[in-house]
Amino acid sequence: MSQTQPELFDLYRAGLTSALEWMKASLENAERLQNQQLTVMRSAMDAQLQVASELGAAMTTLYEKQMASLKKAGKETSGAR
Repeated sequence: MSQTQPELFDLYRAGLTSALEWMKASLENAERLQNQQLTVMRSAMDAQLQVASELGAAMTTLYEKQMASLKKAGKETSGAR
C-alpha cells in the first residue's frame, strides 16, 4: 500500500496541474475576448462622436443660412413699406 500512495499523489498532482492550466487558458481567452469587445465599443463610440460632430456642424450651417435669409427678407420687407 505504501507504493500506491505516491502514485495516487502523483496522479492527483497531475490532475490539479491540468485543471490549473485549463483555468489559466480560459481566463486568458476571456481577457482577450473582453479586450476585443472593448476595442469594438471604443471604435463604435468614436464613429458616433464623429457623426454627431458632423451633424452639429451641418445644423450650425443650416441655422446660419436661415438667419441670413430671414435678415434679408426682413430688410426687403422694411424697404417695401
